[in-house]
This record gives sequence, structure tokens and C-alpha cells, in this order.
Amino acid sequence: MFERAPYEKCPSCGDPTLGILSAGGGSLRRRCTKCRCAISIPLPQLSKKVVYLDQFAISEIYKVKSGRRRQQSGAQVFWQEVTRQVDRSYLLQQVIFPGSNIHRDETIVSPWASELALAHEMLSGDVSFENYEDVERSQVIEYAEAYLDGRAAPFISFDVDQILEGDRNDWLPDIHITAGMDYGAFADGIRRQRDETDANCSELWRRWIAQKPTFDQVFAHEFNDFSNAKKGALRFAAERAQAALKVYDTSEFLNRIAHPVMAEFNQLKQLFRDRGIADADLTSSVYRFWDWPENRSMPIHRISAYLFAALSRRLVSGGQRKMPSKGMMNDIRAISTYGPYVDAMFIDNGCASLLSEEPLRSEVKLKARIFSPTTGADFLQYLRDLDLQTPPEVRARAEEIYGNSIR
Repeated sequence: MFERAPYEKCPSCGDPTLGILSAGGGSLRRRCTKCRCAISIPLPQLSKKVVYLDQFAISEIYKVKSGRRRQQSGAQVFWQEVTRQVDRSYLLQQVIFPGSNIHRDETIVSPWASELALAHEMLSGDVSFENYEDVERSQVIEYAEAYLDGRAAPFISFDVDQILEGDRNDWLPDIHITAGMDYGAFADGIRRQRDETDANCSELWRRWIAQKPTFDQVFAHEFNDFSNAKKGALRFAAERAQAALKVYDTSEFLNRIAHPVMAEFNQLKQLFRDRGIADADLTSSVYRFWDWPENRSMPIHRISAYLFAALSRRLVSGGQRKMPSKGMMNDIRAISTYGPYVDAMFIDNGCASLLSEEPLRSEVKLKARIFSPTTGADFLQYLRDLDLQTPPEVRARAEEIYGNSIR
């Protein structure tokens, strides 16, 4: 017997034995436990919000649900209420909280990797963000096409569905099937990569503190450094791949040739080849495109330049006494990549504060409403508003399908 309550009157035999068989996508399927009559009922159309929760928020929600969060921990009541409101608005089909490869990498090094991954998966609506590198590469390709056409910088559409894998507006399945995975094999590699990035960033933070550049100086450097950054990353990846090949380190070699800048370089070469550029001229043509001044306005690049400049100002002024954490680069990537597309982001206090300062507040155009622990009450109200705005027909079907899970 796969049917379950609530039961309704069967249109065939007339008995109150028509139970829910399954739900999800765009339909609710009911079947009679007595005569086996089956019907499919179309579900109301949806328009779900997309909210980016940073890894800290996902971890806190997981700890509340699993009981790992100590009752005496700070903000216990807040995170309990966030968890309740997140679950409620999610089951009412008003919002999804997709994961990204930024989350994945941070989850892999967690002591509760599998459980944490499942907790986030259960809030994603079977939807995930495209990898941040792929989102950046899609913007690069749009700019490259404009460059080849002799046009100015293109208008980038920030339609969130363009950066999602899966259907945002599918009804949640009433049964969730997942496959367990051992993340241990990846953890050491992720840690090495994170430590390498942190070492490079720490050197930059210390240089800022010592040299005390102005906001405008750092912004100008980052804003105008598009081409140098691309060429430098490509050269570094190629050199490391060659070094790995010489010592027969296959794993490191494959890792380096799969670097995002390598993928971008090869995709650009193919685009240029398709436009009739000879193979002998492909590399120099890609380099000339990277030199194109219009690239400075690319949304991901522009937003990250502002964030770096704001961070430098805070470090130089002494407004931030602690060095940025190892997660700072991931925070900048997440905001720069997903901020223009999603409806809201819950991020750490430091990054939220940077975005509230001028000129970022005026110049960084994010679609996302920004929340953080400091503005936690506003975030809870945002979630409650999603609940209150649920159309009556959607609420009725959600309560019918998910029942006591909506509490």
C-alpha cells in the first residue's frame, strides 16, 4: 500500500479511500486503495523566490535540526526561529535555498559532511546553482561575442533561472530520495586548495596594511586588472600542470588542466575559431580580447573590485582588527556571482557591512536583499512575509500534501 492520508471520496467506487500516491513537479496523484482508480490533479503554478544562504547559516540550521547546537549557545532562539520559518516558507512552495559549488567545497571539509550536505539538499527543491566559475564564464562569452561583433559591452540579463540547474517552480516531491556519498576522498584536496588561496590572500592583506593604499587606488588596480589576472592565472595553471607532468603526478596534472581559466581559455579559442580566426592566431586573439577595456564592466569583475577595495579600506583604517578568515574569498565570489541574480542573500556581518558603505551602497547594483546576523530580525520578517503572501490555493494544496511538516 503506497497510498496515504488525507483520503478523499473515490470518483469511481464512492468510498473515502482515495489517498495520495505521489506529488511533485506539476501534479498530485491520488489512487483508491479499494478499486485502484487513479487520478492526476494539476497543481497551481508557482513563482518561488531564490535565496542564497551562506555556509554559516546552513550549518546553524543543520545544528538546530540535528540537535548538535548547544542550548546555551548564543542566538539559540534566533536560529530555532530561522529554521522554523525557512522550513515553513519552503514547504509552502514560496522559496528555495539552492546549493553551489562554494557550499559543496565548504561542506566537504566539515566533520559532518554527509549530514550537512543532506540538510542543504532538503532545502534546495532539487535545484542547485551553476558553479560560480560557469556563471563567470557565461558572462565572459557574452562579452566575447560583443567584442567579435564590434559592439560595446553587452547587457547581462540577471534572470535567475539562467544560473539554476533544475526547475525552480516545480512542486517539491513528497518523497525525497538521496544517494549517500563519502566525501573523505576529496577533503584533503579541498583543504590544500583553500590553504593555497588563503596564503595568497593573506599576503595581499598584509601588503595593504603595510602600504596603506586608498580605496580609489585599490579599486583602480582591481578594476583595471582583468587582463593581467586572466593571463597570470592561465600561466600559473600551465606551469603547475607542466611541473606535475614532470614528476608523474597525474592527479595534480588533471587538477591543473581542469582549472577554470583553462576551460575559459579553451572555450574562447573555440568561439574565435568558429568566427573564422586561424588556429595560429587564436592565443593572441584571446589575449587581445582579455585586454578589451569593456571587460572592466563585467558584473562579476566589477562587484568583486568594489568588495576588495572596501575590504582594503577597512584593514588600512583599522576598522577591522582581525585578518579576514579563510572563507573571505568564497564570500566575495558568492556575492559577486549570485548577488545580481537571487532575491535575497544571508551572509556574514562583515560582508554585509561592506556592502552598506559608500560607494558600494550606490554603485554595486545587486538584485538581492542583503541580510546578516546583525539584521536577523529583518530576515525573519522577510520569511514571514513569504508565508503571508502565499496564495490561498497554493497554501491549501501544500498543507494537503506536506501536512504536519508545515508547522
